Amino acid sequence: MKNGIFAFIVIALLTFQGVSSAGDITQDRLRALEDRIQALEKELQQVKNEAQQAKVEVQPVVKDTFQGKKVTPVYAFWKNDFYLSTPDENFWMKIRGNLHVDYKFYGGNSGNPTEFDVRRARFDFQGMWYKCIYFRVQEEMADSPYLRNAWVDYKYRDWLHLRAGQMKPPFSTSWWTTDNNVNFLERGANTPLYPYFDRGAWLWGETFGKTLTWNIGAFTGTGPEKDEQRGDIDDHKDYFARLFYTPFKNQEGSVLQGLHLCLEGVIGKQSVPTKRFEKKGFGAAVRDDKYWTWQVGDDAEIGSRNRWGVELHYIGGPFSLSTEYLVTKWNDIDLPNGVSEDGKVSSWSTWVSYFLTGEHKRVGNFGWKTPTPRTNFDFVHLKGTGAWEVLARYTYTGTDDSLFDSGILLGASDVNEYTLGLCWTWNPMVRWQMNYVHLHGNRDGIRTGDKDKIWVSNEDMLGLRMIFKF
Repeated sequence: MKNGIFAFIVIALLTFQGVSSAGDITQDRLRALEDRIQALEKELQQVKNEAQQAKVEVQPVVKDTFQGKKVTPVYAFWKNDFYLSTPDENFWMKIRGNLHVDYKFYGGNSGNPTEFDVRRARFDFQGMWYKCIYFRVQEEMADSPYLRNAWVDYKYRDWLHLRAGQMKPPFSTSWWTTDNNVNFLERGANTPLYPYFDRGAWLWGETFGKTLTWNIGAFTGTGPEKDEQRGDIDDHKDYFARLFYTPFKNQEGSVLQGLHLCLEGVIGKQSVPTKRFEKKGFGAAVRDDKYWTWQVGDDAEIGSRNRWGVELHYIGGPFSLSTEYLVTKWNDIDLPNGVSEDGKVSSWSTWVSYFLTGEHKRVGNFGWKTPTPRTNFDFVHLKGTGAWEVLARYTYTGTDDSLFDSGILLGASDVNEYTLGLCWTWNPMVRWQMNYVHLHGNRDGIRTGDKDKIWVSNEDMLGLRMIFKF
């Protein structure tokens, strides 16, 4: 309507100009006419701006725009992840993924070949509804594709959440650290010390000024759907309890502000060895190796498998220290030949880290977080430093000799692991890791190689990884 009025005024003025020109219009009157047109144009632009401002301030609900239904517009933006969000942020979703590419060199006595491997290739969808319902669905595409995370978290209060689905049970900060934030190429321990992904439900929350996070849960005890598609193998469940405590979190300036303590435990009964936690064997630090393998099959029966652990973590500026002591104990492993045995495997893993460029890590109930570089590295123009981090780790893994003497396990009952690491984070999306790992095992040694299985007392590996997050 306003555009029509403006056109009418212009036409009227031009008509007036034509009539006046017949009467010998002067140059001054032409200039006055041009000034009037410019003033009208400015007035029209101001009206348009005011209309646009009024449009922004109205509620973002547009009627009858999609099959006669009310719809809410969604904004797409990038903030180290690709987001879709409503203007009021009551609904949002992150569409993300990662790619980890490894190149590994082994010592001459190893049965593992020098290899190039796509360690991880994942798609990940995370979101929130009504600011109280969170969800995550994550699919692994490398090796044998399978569903990893598939859960919903209902937030009733900060101190009370209910999470259900398939996920990591609440046990071990190292295990809970997401793969994009891992401090070394591989973690210091593995299943059965870690509970891996499992199906179940748990309650958790933050209390006492968010210094204490508590967790209580119940899970199948068999692993993810990939391992047991039926959902479970018996009526028994694993019951988890975990406390993650940061006593001096709110004391600004205290040298103990970065101290974190954790106590955790799992009790569970089971009927037979599971694919994930027993028959898979045990390997850590070097993914292609097995410290020991399980020698008995489905004919064996197990009374119970319990876990417990204690942790201490400390962050002081660019320096970090972490130590975990984890134990898994089996009771009443009954073999077909009438032998019944108890036994346990334990792991004590300690590592230190220091950022040469001044960044510092974060840690909490859900694992370690790698910081964003203070200055990103521009690999096109070779500007900026990125974040440089040096690390070292020692892990001792001990398994009861009785499990080897009875023929249940084959391999090394004691393994010492030494790892030196260097990490270079270019930006929030790209990170490089380099590790040198040395393993030393006793008894039958450490199994290397898949086709030609070789048992060695020492294993050395140099690994390089590129982590690309998208």
